[in-house]
Amino acid sequence: MNIVLICYLIITLIASLYIAKNDIINISNDTSSKNIVLFLITLLDIFFTLMLFKWKKWALYGLGMTTFVTFIYNLSEGMDFLVSVIGLSGFLIILGLLFLKKNGKSGYENLE
Repeated sequence: MNIVLICYLIITLIASLYIAKNDIINISNDTSSKNIVLFLITLLDIFFTLMLFKWKKWALYGLGMTTFVTFIYNLSEGMDFLVSVIGLSGFLIILGLLFLKKNGKSGYENLE
């Protein structure tokens, strides 16, 4: 696995854990379905990120799905389009890092 990808996935994992902590605090203050859904999406992000360390292709697709759902959610909540697009950048960085080649083979080709 590409060392840059590993570092980025670790940063993503730490950020997701921090977001999950904040989601738990939000749920304890307001148990609306909105907060619960955001927490579940964050848990899925953590799970899919961990599975990328095990080279699972479906984990990449899962991250793409949760990224897209979060993008649509942000737009529906009235967030600025540019801010919502910035949220897509993390997934695009992972994609870009997976398509870097090492010894003639990309990380994407190594996914099971």
